[in-house]
Amino acid sequence: MAASARSSSSTTDDAYSGAPPGELPYRNAFDWCFSQPFLAESDFCPAERLLPPIEASRPIFIDNKSGECHYHCPLRASPLHVCMHAAAAAAAAAAADSRWTDRALTHGQISKDALAIASGLVGLGLDPLKTQKLPPTATCRQGAELAPVVLVQLPNGLPIAPILLGVWAAGLTATLVSPALTSDEIAWILQNSRPQAIITSSACLSAMRGALAKQGDQAYFSTVPLFAVDPADQYPLNPTNNSSSSPPQQPPAPGTRDWKTLLASRLRRRVHIPDEAAAYRTAVVLWSSGTSGRSKGVLLSHHALNFSVGALWHDADFHKPGAIERFLGYVPFYHVFGLCNVFLLGICTGATVYTMPAFSLDAMLEAIPRRSITHLHMAPPIAVMLAKAPNVEPYARRDASGRNAFSTVVAAVTGGAPLGHEVVVEVFRRCGFRVRLGYGLSETCSTSLQRGITEAEMHDHAGDTGRPHWGIELSISDGAGGTAQLDQEGEILIRGPSLMSAYLPIGLHEGNTDMSVTTEALTSDGWFRTGDVGTLNRHGRLRITDRLKELIKVRAYQVAPAELEAILCSSEHVADAGVVGIYDESEATEWPRAFVVPRKVGRSRAELEALAQQLKELVEKRTTKYKWLVGGIVFVDQIPKSPSGKILRRVLKNGGPETRGVEVSLYKSRRKSKL
Repeated sequence: MAASARSSSSTTDDAYSGAPPGELPYRNAFDWCFSQPFLAESDFCPAERLLPPIEASRPIFIDNKSGECHYHCPLRASPLHVCMHAAAAAAAAAAADSRWTDRALTHGQISKDALAIASGLVGLGLDPLKTQKLPPTATCRQGAELAPVVLVQLPNGLPIAPILLGVWAAGLTATLVSPALTSDEIAWILQNSRPQAIITSSACLSAMRGALAKQGDQAYFSTVPLFAVDPADQYPLNPTNNSSSSPPQQPPAPGTRDWKTLLASRLRRRVHIPDEAAAYRTAVVLWSSGTSGRSKGVLLSHHALNFSVGALWHDADFHKPGAIERFLGYVPFYHVFGLCNVFLLGICTGATVYTMPAFSLDAMLEAIPRRSITHLHMAPPIAVMLAKAPNVEPYARRDASGRNAFSTVVAAVTGGAPLGHEVVVEVFRRCGFRVRLGYGLSETCSTSLQRGITEAEMHDHAGDTGRPHWGIELSISDGAGGTAQLDQEGEILIRGPSLMSAYLPIGLHEGNTDMSVTTEALTSDGWFRTGDVGTLNRHGRLRITDRLKELIKVRAYQVAPAELEAILCSSEHVADAGVVGIYDESEATEWPRAFVVPRKVGRSRAELEALAQQLKELVEKRTTKYKWLVGGIVFVDQIPKSPSGKILRRVLKNGGPETRGVEVSLYKSRRKSKL
């Protein structure tokens, strides 16, 4: 079996890479974050990654818009020139107004406020000792344990740090939800996670209330406390003394409480959970789209998160000894990429993370030189912008010394979707740093990464996604129960301590502990079946060549075709539908494209265009933006299917007689500076 890649029958030609994990202590994720884990040399911290102590006063999260200088320089000869004038203007503004300052959360403040929130949550009656136990799985022999769930739905910003860490300090489980979801999508998550408290952005209250209204058990959900976070609020309330004890600035919306009331507790105590429980106690539930069309709850233990952070830092060859890393925090923290690579890594290493609630190319370009950013995290479309967008040019232009606005950036990392090597090369030529490809999933955290930051290493790694991180194993299945050979295609398998414990069983709170979805995803000896197809070469580098799964990768998000097909077929004007992803090379992403069979035959072009607009509005009403049919609609006579009735998506993707029809574009060019 491929899962037994290192068995006695293995050969050196087996497609296997990595090594079994070394030692990393079991700790609650809150304790791990504030234990300063990289002070001493260890299995996960080589000597070249050692860090000095993180002082309590060190800023960790800074609101990137705070302290922003709006000085307009008429001479835009270079961004360095602009930044020099901006710095002078900033100094003048600071001298004239002592309130003009960055709004920051320090290492000590995060810990203090997280402990207050922990006490506040326990004070609501959330009991961390009242847990639900799942049956054992191949990655969690003890059986995953769920504490009372706190749903957190927030954009990147300062409040999410004490809130999420406060949930963990209380011994509770967090479920992280995108602020972009519709009420239908949130309703599914509420139904399955059954949170005992909800903390959401004020901008999401309408969708959240709609989702709550859809719940069948109103006797339960009407009692769940709903806390609102207003992005306009100033937190910390007084940056000068970092006090968070002042009263709320605005009254909360009816039926909600201001989240800062959770800070009122004077106890500031964490709930003690045995360290060994970190292996099976669920820290966070993330939501990953499944081929069934509904998102699946991915259970990640405290140890899985901690191990992922340890592995990331072990392999952080971009780090210069003595430097304090400076990240831009626009990759969503509710996504596994942003959660592990930016949010948790920033706290554990004492890095400074400049938070942005959403990506904007112009804001990123302005922030990189002003904030002296050292390492960038990005979805592939951002790399395409850096390679091609005209507004990058002034920042890429070099001065007499050869420096430009990107000169502080040592490297960048991308993942979640394919990215052509020619784009990587162009970013290096234009901006001066290497964008390195990585591979990971919600179910596995970060799995592999290209090593090195030089131009020669960039070309040497063309087309691959690097070697496995420390403590992670990769294998390629031959599809017949064995291990493929080197350079032979097969399904990619992943094993390591950062893997999920299980998927959340649908209907768990009604007593359903059906683990069949988890069992299908894992081999008996703990390998995760990714559904992706790839090869491993003799250097242990992974190359992804295809996907067994039908999921569409829109930027770093996953879209289930079955979900969109169900929505389209709910229209009385649609007889059948099939959805596939089409790749847009200019944006380095896939877009959903629908093939639709109209119920009424013989429609004119004008009638089909009108129907397309109706279907466009239907999808927009019922899904979040990245699921929209940007790839357009093609009206066809029939959807190609197998004898068993399964849609032949490969036929739809590759073209043929079945895909010929009337094509209607629904959106104008996607070339924008915002994602």
